[in-house]
Amino acid sequence: MASCLESTVLRIKRGDTPACRAVKTTARWILKANIPVPRTFKPLLRIAYDVRFYIPVPWRRLKSLLYVHPLFAGRCEWMGKRVQIGALPRINGHTQVYVGDDVRFSGALVVTSGRFCDHPTLRIGDRAFIGDRVAITCNRQVVIEEDVLIASACRITDYDGHPASLEQRMANALPTADEIRSVRICRGAWIGQGSLIMKGVTIGEGAIVGAHSVVTHDVPPHAVAAGVPARIVKEGTTDGSTYRTIPAKARGAEVCRYPGEEELRVRIASAVNRGSSVSPAAT
Repeated sequence: MASCLESTVLRIKRGDTPACRAVKTTARWILKANIPVPRTFKPLLRIAYDVRFYIPVPWRRLKSLLYVHPLFAGRCEWMGKRVQIGALPRINGHTQVYVGDDVRFSGALVVTSGRFCDHPTLRIGDRAFIGDRVAITCNRQVVIEEDVLIASACRITDYDGHPASLEQRMANALPTADEIRSVRICRGAWIGQGSLIMKGVTIGEGAIVGAHSVVTHDVPPHAVAAGVPARIVKEGTTDGSTYRTIPAKARGAEVCRYPGEEELRVRIASAVNRGSSVSPAAT
């Protein structure tokens, strides 16, 4: 049963009575009302607007220097020189963290490890950039080499989160050895915003992963991968100065996501040509 207040609000929204319509009109006027700003005040207000954003900068720097950096350095096995930390990274578990020189942490970083391995290791190379809201699941090893760029909201994981076997999940059993596979992002690679790097993946030197991609297999050096799941869309030269676009029809063969996928593609294509359908379960 609706309360008296809810009933009154509903009547105002509907404008059931002249009084309700008056209240509704007044509320709309308040929501749309603005105070005009005289032109003579605009320079002063512009300065106040800019100052509002610049004042916190020295405070954040002082906080990082005296509080955030010492705490994080104490948690790491090794901390290099000239490391810039925007916010205190959160390390959940017993991951051993090694950070190189000139590494930049743009914002919140969360590193999580489980009970599966004794010495999970996260290594971040020199001059790497880690964006805001990056999450890394490290149960065995995650290596981020030198000059790697990882944009905001990316996730890197060397484990799926639960065993693939239903019986193991119901028994809360530990995963098998092949279900935890190390991840390596090689020198100079660039991971686009919101991407997901799955277990066992190696991102080659100088490779680029498009935003919001899901990478399930290795990306060759100096290649461009994008999509869900990610496929190689461009191939680059060793210096990364020139790229060759791969035709759309050829991209399907670039990465095989699971055994028998190519055979299934052929069967589906044949079935489409015949006007029938193929169930993946039949394979």
